[in-house]
Amino acid sequence: MKIKKLEYYDKEYEWKLELVEFLPNLNLLVGISGAGKTSILKAIRSLQAIATGESLNGVGWDVLFLTDENTEYRWIGEFETQESQIYISGEDEESKEKNRFKIIQENIYVNNDVILDRTENKIIFDNKQTPKLSPVTSIVELLSQEDKILPIRDAFKKIIFSQSDGDLENLFIGPIYRLNKYDQLNIDQLKASNIPIEDKLFIAYQNHPQVFQQIKDSFTNIFTKVEDIKIASWKSIDSTNIPISLANLLRDAAVIQIKERGINQWIIRNISSGMLKSLMFIAELYLSSEGSVILIDEFENSLGVNCLNSITNDILLSNYDRQYIITSHHPYIINNISPEYWKIVTRKGSTITVHNAEDFHISPTRQKAFIELINVLEDFPEGIDNE
Repeated sequence: MKIKKLEYYDKEYEWKLELVEFLPNLNLLVGISGAGKTSILKAIRSLQAIATGESLNGVGWDVLFLTDENTEYRWIGEFETQESQIYISGEDEESKEKNRFKIIQENIYVNNDVILDRTENKIIFDNKQTPKLSPVTSIVELLSQEDKILPIRDAFKKIIFSQSDGDLENLFIGPIYRLNKYDQLNIDQLKASNIPIEDKLFIAYQNHPQVFQQIKDSFTNIFTKVEDIKIASWKSIDSTNIPISLANLLRDAAVIQIKERGINQWIIRNISSGMLKSLMFIAELYLSSEGSVILIDEFENSLGVNCLNSITNDILLSNYDRQYIITSHHPYIINNISPEYWKIVTRKGSTITVHNAEDFHISPTRQKAFIELINVLEDFPEGIDNE
């Protein structure tokens, strides 16, 4: 999948993203804090949720994208806007359905030819009126098995929101038994699966040693003191120094371990968050399917200078067919990525606008570009602490 253009608005929270055009490989969203960088990623994730059946209050969108078969789709839609609803635990399905939000418009085009025209009163799909369908669910979900709709659903499944923050969720993988069903997947099937990246890493370690070796080699090129990585069952580890409550919780888990050069003991609990986050970024490079759209918010979080350098270069030099949409405030990352990949995010009131560097006549020379970017952003002081 490649997202080409996107417009989005949210009437409930009263903000709008004006038309933004994305590059097919790398897009670095830069701007002051509160300009709307994270909101753009959230909008893309919302489209993924809608494509799998979610009903979102007051949301409207117009997205143009390419599938892996290079077919161009345009998907337009809008949900009604209601006052915020309070959901009560234990509601029956009929009540939940009534508290969801109706779609008041939905259109789908394939290579500029309309295949869906939906209003509140009727649905015309492939030039035929459909029987009555759920008014709160997108056609992408309702008709997901139709040949002309299935590629949309498959495309949005390839959106990955990277959350590799180096916490316990990434350090411990488990329970292992739930991953046994994936043992027979070949590497392409593993990449195409929607399981979490840490689970993919464990399966690669168990069943695809050549790919795991590539991941390990990339990791040890960054962290030169590290000699080896393994992912072992928690049961096989001496856990005498671990609290009983934690040991019981993790008894069916696997744990990532590293071994430093010249030290015989494997390190389990003292792996830095920067190391773990780097490992997950590298795993995504090797274990995400071709055509994935990878969203990374505040790319620099937990990464040291050595990691920033290597991981950024890995993304820039990657031969894999993936689209990255990344946010960052870090001068090193911005300086290390050519201005041709910059998407400068500004906000005026509730409207978010995205510009190319050339729109502000920013020099293509990296030495000048960053200073010119700072000068541009000073003209857009509007921002908030949290996007």
